[in-house]
Amino acid sequence: MEARIIKDEKTNNIIFGYFDKIFKNDNYELLFNTKTGVEVLQEIIGNDDPFMTELPTMLDCGIMGHCKNNCEFCYQGDKYQENMKLEDFKQIIDELKYHTNQVALGGRGNPEDHENFEEILKYSRESGVVPNYTSAGNNITPEIVKISKKYCGAVAISFYDKPFTYKALDMFINGGVKTNIHLIYSSMSHDLAMRILNGEDVWNNKINLEKLNAIVFLLFKPKGKGANLPEWFPSKNQIKEFGELIGNAKTKFKIGADSCLINHVLKFANFSEQQRMSVDTCESGRMSVYITPDMKLVPCSFADHDKYGRDIKNHKIKEVWHNSEPFQKFREILKKNADCCPALY
Repeated sequence: MEARIIKDEKTNNIIFGYFDKIFKNDNYELLFNTKTGVEVLQEIIGNDDPFMTELPTMLDCGIMGHCKNNCEFCYQGDKYQENMKLEDFKQIIDELKYHTNQVALGGRGNPEDHENFEEILKYSRESGVVPNYTSAGNNITPEIVKISKKYCGAVAISFYDKPFTYKALDMFINGGVKTNIHLIYSSMSHDLAMRILNGEDVWNNKINLEKLNAIVFLLFKPKGKGANLPEWFPSKNQIKEFGELIGNAKTKFKIGADSCLINHVLKFANFSEQQRMSVDTCESGRMSVYITPDMKLVPCSFADHDKYGRDIKNHKIKEVWHNSEPFQKFREILKKNADCCPALY
């Protein structure tokens, strides 16, 4: 563990301190605390803040190729693939471990259903890449909780307002796992989201809000099966109302938003200087990446996998990350308009 003093340039207050994983090149320094999840990316004096990193700092890894849940809004659609092979996952981690700090396990289905779930978590953690995952929560066992506590940085439960949702949250929270709720923000959930941000216990004491780590709002994606639900995309007035409140939420837990949503609300949000330090627009293809179960590197999971994906089974990730045409086009679009979604171009 190495101590670093990092100060807010405006207030001169120390913000972060100790980091046990440090990467440095001629342009920037990447600091990470594997215990707390705090990550700092800062330019080397004489350079600008990096627009992209040498390799992704965050990996979204689709270890699941198929799903039994059949959600009507799933942006991944109904496509069936085999789950990612354990040896393929190890190849990915081996290539990225010196730079990548966290891996979010996902794909089509619950990651804990993967036949090599524990081995995947173990290999990632022992390689210095902290694993996290999101689950529907409909098949959680005490053993899964135990494994998750041992290896994961955090676990998220997708909010379905079902008995299994509350059971899963209770098991993880009581099991000492850092636990989040992932809630899709749409026109259908806008009123619920506003009640949450206003501090209302919309769950009527079914969740221990004192121990819940955070609720992360994920923008509804009109892709895959979601393309059949255009009315679910929030209106401009709803986004404005949500954005004006998110920076001053009256909750007992932390509030987060994915970069797709934050792009829409930034112009309305009244964030503090410290909050703005932790907010970025779309980082896909710049600092994060998605890998499909069949080993394609894609700027983000929202982008068309066939159009934007490039094979990494037979090519080095770094080569595709830097030199492939889809990634270069993604970055050019973001350079011109940081608030846009290149996947929709």
